[in-house]
Amino acid sequence: MECAPIINFLQVDKSKQLLSLIRKCEQPVVFTSGVFDLLHVGHLEYLREAKRYGKSLIVGVNTDNSAKKLEKGPSRPFNNENDRASLIASLRYVDGVILFNEDTPNALIKLIKPSFFVKGGDYSETYLRATDLFGLENTEIKIIPLKTNYSSTRLIKKIIKAHQ
Repeated sequence: MECAPIINFLQVDKSKQLLSLIRKCEQPVVFTSGVFDLLHVGHLEYLREAKRYGKSLIVGVNTDNSAKKLEKGPSRPFNNENDRASLIASLRYVDGVILFNEDTPNALIKLIKPSFFVKGGDYSETYLRATDLFGLENTEIKIIPLKTNYSSTRLIKKIIKAHQ
């Protein structure tokens, strides 16, 4: 099985690749985004559920620089952006991965124009409309409840505690 393509949104020479990916995607397109550091079952179930809303799933992955701005911790992310993107791209229900460097994927979403924008239960539709989807009225928001007891932060704390 072939991995989904990975595109770096920062590189202008990749714009043709991005447009090609968008054209190849079957409608409806679902878009989601995240850091996806220390991939775990919660991530897998979230992405599998996101794919159920459409025919194509494109995942925006925060670059290392963008992830550091999210203040998840001084040493985060543990896995670099290319490794995180490669792991996500290897999942059978992911049709494309795009690395983005902004605080929100708003510019990327405007280019993709997905039918659905999916986020985890730690986000609200009001917040997403004011940030990630600002100016995008035709994209429907779907919130997927988080899987209890699964988070990269929780996993990191557990590892640290085990080695103290």
